[in-house]
Amino acid sequence: MRDYYAVLGVSLDASQAQIRRAYQGLARRYSPDVNLWDREAQALFEEISAAYRVLSDPSARMLYDRHGSGAGQAAREAGAGQSHRDGRRGEDLHVPVELAFHQAVTGIAADLAVDRLSACEGCGATGARPGAPALRCGHCGGAGLVWVGETAAHAERCPACDGLGERVTEACPACRGRGASRQRAVVRVPIPPGMDTGAQLRVPGEGHAGPFGGPRGDLIVITRVHDDPVFTRKGDNLYCELPLTIVEAVLGARIPVGTLHGHVDLVIPPGTTSGQVFRIRGRGMPRLAADGRGDLYVTVRLEIPRGLDARTQELFREIGRLLPQAPRGEPRAAARA
Repeated sequence: MRDYYAVLGVSLDASQAQIRRAYQGLARRYSPDVNLWDREAQALFEEISAAYRVLSDPSARMLYDRHGSGAGQAAREAGAGQSHRDGRRGEDLHVPVELAFHQAVTGIAADLAVDRLSACEGCGATGARPGAPALRCGHCGGAGLVWVGETAAHAERCPACDGLGERVTEACPACRGRGASRQRAVVRVPIPPGMDTGAQLRVPGEGHAGPFGGPRGDLIVITRVHDDPVFTRKGDNLYCELPLTIVEAVLGARIPVGTLHGHVDLVIPPGTTSGQVFRIRGRGMPRLAADGRGDLYVTVRLEIPRGLDARTQELFREIGRLLPQAPRGEPRAAARA
């Protein structure tokens, strides 16, 4: 069964008015009257209705927050001496982070300011106003246990007071009786090299705190890496362009190419054409899930000189007369004419 808060699309500290508005919007969208033949919509409507029945009732919501959908099982386990005073696990917290390209290459330890639910300091995560008198639970008569079963009766933890034998009379004003309030914190997150846009990094135990002292969920960091003016990234590989002169393309050359970590010499063989691609192994991005690096692919681009003087133009005409073949296959005589 899905989390009731996730079903309605509200947070753990949502007010009753927010829960009601969320339910009304979803009920109109998935109502069987509107989706008469859509079985999936009808199933969603039943799930939405069940979530609203629990979260709209303060007592049922408090019990759900402590034990989740397994409240009955939690009560039965109490007879075996297990403690269930802690509330349910908090929600995961998703935080977007923008990285410069060089930060994605080297990695970074980022200090992230996050707004998250934490244990209420005003009530010590109990949900009760400090100093408020407690009343004896009327469901169990203050015993903390109730007897269930007809033939073989056995004791279970009282679901109304969670086995305490008493119930609070006033909710904590700071957390509205939830045992958790929203606070700002700074979390240091080590972001490893090789992160890409859309990659997620999970930091256990740094998300929202659960109600009534429940454990924290996880912090999920979602990265967005800025583009680089030189390199284009595709996975772990990098791509760049290298301009060539006509002389270098025809005669060949050894040209230094800038990479993420210094320069390497790229050997251009004679007769290289514009658009030809060369691979430099191990000069790409660090691999996030494995050792090593991707590759660097260099595409050469032929630079055609402009604004030639008369002497240079005559030299190119002489080279044209000496070329062994015509590129379009036409006869040499026609080409000279």
